[in-house]
Amino acid sequence: MTTGHVQEFACFTDYDKELFCHWKVPAQTNCSKEFLLCYSKEISSVSNICVPENGKDGLRCTCTICPDYFVAGLTYILTLQFNGTDTWNYSVTPALVVKPRAPKNLAIEKAENGNFNLSWEESYSPPSMLSGQPVIYELKYWRKQHPTEVAIKAINYQAKSFEITASSLRRGYDYVASLRCNYTSYPAYWSEWSEVVEFHNDYQMTTEDILQMAVPISCILIMAGSVICYFCFTR
Repeated sequence: MTTGHVQEFACFTDYDKELFCHWKVPAQTNCSKEFLLCYSKEISSVSNICVPENGKDGLRCTCTICPDYFVAGLTYILTLQFNGTDTWNYSVTPALVVKPRAPKNLAIEKAENGNFNLSWEESYSPPSMLSGQPVIYELKYWRKQHPTEVAIKAINYQAKSFEITASSLRRGYDYVASLRCNYTSYPAYWSEWSEVVEFHNDYQMTTEDILQMAVPISCILIMAGSVICYFCFTR
């Protein structure tokens, strides 16, 4: 939505502690002096005030609302004031704009078989609305020296760990991994990517790996030899 002074107004929530709203403004705008965000529950006439701050990029105003509670049907009525004048009204239902917090305590360990076991924890615990809700994850990892070559894996089930196969990685390289999540009952947004973990792949080929490679190579050599022999005899 656009007005004379406001563009791209949007809100999202962690559905636990905060409802976060932001909007784009011209450079040099002093958000706390020029704007005021009033909000109230749809079922209440009591109005509260949020004084906005300038975002880190200097091109957005941000307001963080900390409600007493979240429930599925709750809707907030927001009124944005510019220099003391109501600019426009906006309604937001937190349950429809959930952006969950990223998974936490990401850790990685090398297993006896040489693979890497990645583990993590949810960022929600009781009595949070998202605690225990169905959640899916997306994993990305890449060679530290080549950050644009990213592998992405979907983990489409409720899990707290994932095994990265060492044989699928380049030997002798450092790798970086990160994780994000989405709650399937509140699918509006994926979380931000988690903090990263780093690991080094010094994977050594096993006898089984060598045998698995030897079989197809042997078949190719046998076929090539047969073709050569055929042409030799036909001449």
